[in-house]
Amino acid sequence: MKLALINAESGKGGGPATICDDIYKNFVAEGNEGLACWARQANEGDGVNRYKIGNKMDLAWHLVVSRLFDAHGLGSVIATKKLVKRLKEYDPDIVNLHNIHGYFCNYKILFEYLKEADIPVVWTLHDCWPFTGHCPYFDLAGCDKWKTQCHDCPEKKRYPKSIWMDRSKRNYELKKELFAGISKNLTLVAPSAWLGDLAKESFLRDCRIEVINNGIDLTVFAPSKGDFKKSHGIEDKKLVLALASEWTVRKGFEDIKYVGQHLPEDYVLAIVGLQPEQVAEVPKEIIPITRTNNVQQLIEIYSEADVFVNASIEDNFPTTILESLACGTPVVTYDTGGCREEINEDCGILVEKYNKEGLLEGIKAMGTKTEERSKACLNKVQQFEKKKMYDKYNILFGELVEKKVSQKS
Repeated sequence: MKLALINAESGKGGGPATICDDIYKNFVAEGNEGLACWARQANEGDGVNRYKIGNKMDLAWHLVVSRLFDAHGLGSVIATKKLVKRLKEYDPDIVNLHNIHGYFCNYKILFEYLKEADIPVVWTLHDCWPFTGHCPYFDLAGCDKWKTQCHDCPEKKRYPKSIWMDRSKRNYELKKELFAGISKNLTLVAPSAWLGDLAKESFLRDCRIEVINNGIDLTVFAPSKGDFKKSHGIEDKKLVLALASEWTVRKGFEDIKYVGQHLPEDYVLAIVGLQPEQVAEVPKEIIPITRTNNVQQLIEIYSEADVFVNASIEDNFPTTILESLACGTPVVTYDTGGCREEINEDCGILVEKYNKEGLLEGIKAMGTKTEERSKACLNKVQQFEKKKMYDKYNILFGELVEKKVSQKS
């Protein structure tokens, strides 16, 4: 069986990239073939069979098209035609889409090929972009136009930002025509029941919709001793950790800073993942740490922390929560997206979104990390073990290909 995966990144650049490669590697380990198609970032020399989509000029022009004409996903014409040519040469039995937004893919050209090829397509949803006229998330705007017809988008100035035109209505109609147009071959996989339920309310409701949670490698993420507290002179304090790959309004940066300034004296907050220019924005009470790709360093900080705090306003099924649990550290999180599906009362506390005082109360309720609490974290995260999750993809791929073959015979 031959699988083609398409995502903005491959193995590098954040959660979807790692998930994409994990699915690939688990699939190939069963004796199958795979091709990972990517555009922006990729790991090198890790044995993954990859195809590079376009170049920096393609990305730059697609960015211009998006900024001026709100035509995100409709640039990269030549790059996508070359991608389609490569896919025809490879002749996959099934295609697994991930994030096809990100200034690299022309979804009209891609979906015209997928309709013509008449092969099963599994689309792993990492956000809501596939069923909106513009945005990946609409929580901050409190918008529900996506349920019926996008127009006059309140998120136009956010990613994928448009500084001039608003074509959210036309984008919505085109996506509906193209994406729902292959519903008989299209299966949606949502990493959280929350996102799956949203998809059922969208124009993609006629597609088959499955929930397969994101997985975590428990051979990598596990409790590990470090010297973070000692090196920062806070051995006598309770450590609160906040971590994100990109600190933005969506990730609750302002709320996290508030929490750090209002913790009791025997607590200290460390924020990991900051851009260099953001370090100056962090109040003096907080330990600022820039973004790092040193996984072992992150594991040691997770492990030393007494509690992990997540203030995301918009999110799907954050892997940071799973990483914290895997290191034996309980979580206090806003009730965002699928966060409630990742924890239980023994290893975490849910707080209503925007309730900063609730985050503080949750952190204080957790107190110093105990052995009993750590065991509860490790027990909970077992259900998200990586191979267990991604074997479900292999079963789904095999089922869909077998069904297609039987239809043709």
